[in-house]
Amino acid sequence: MDKYLKMFEPSMKKWLAEHYSPEEAKARWERTVALDEKWIREEGDLGGKKNPMANNMLEAYAFFAFYDSVDRSFGKEDLQIMIDAAMGKSIRMLSHFNMNRLLKHRWIVRLFYRYLESYQKKSERFRGNAWGNTWKIRLNPEKHEKGIAFVYDTCPLNDFARRHGYIDFLPNLCYIDQITCSAAHGKLIRHKTLADGDGECNYWILGDKAPEALADVGSK
Repeated sequence: MDKYLKMFEPSMKKWLAEHYSPEEAKARWERTVALDEKWIREEGDLGGKKNPMANNMLEAYAFFAFYDSVDRSFGKEDLQIMIDAAMGKSIRMLSHFNMNRLLKHRWIVRLFYRYLESYQKKSERFRGNAWGNTWKIRLNPEKHEKGIAFVYDTCPLNDFARRHGYIDFLPNLCYIDQITCSAAHGKLIRHKTLADGDGECNYWILGDKAPEALADVGSK
């Protein structure tokens, strides 16, 4: 069983037990596992451990498989409860990395961009080959002087969701970015997402006390 499905197994089985008979819950869990394994085998893992972004796809497979197995009766609030149960402790640990403080240091911002630039170069090299349809990224195209900004022009989660008919559920997964950013006292300003058909996902990450963050409304 994939590590992400294993991580969410207790909370997924709890949800199944609350909504179905034991026999039905067992059958739907078995379908979840089968679908997850099928997609990893047939759709690929985007290069696995060599691709620092690949875990996002593996996590998405787990949730899409569960969503399908429960006849798409699993919503945003259910997802957030499940994430908190499985990952809440780790997410809350992000509070120690206060973005308001960290992003004031230019060397830390440069370190973030160096990491993103490393991924960008690898993506350009391996995309379409070992890393499949991994994310295509541009760094700070609007030249923001504060925080960290980048744009995804492509997203394998979006490609997968549209190909398999799960695009209605994808924005719920995208919202995990807001949860993790907020936990680190950050603000993700994002008014365009591929999931909503905007042609790109534009990320601008600031501390949540920054004037631009306080003024922002409508981020996805």
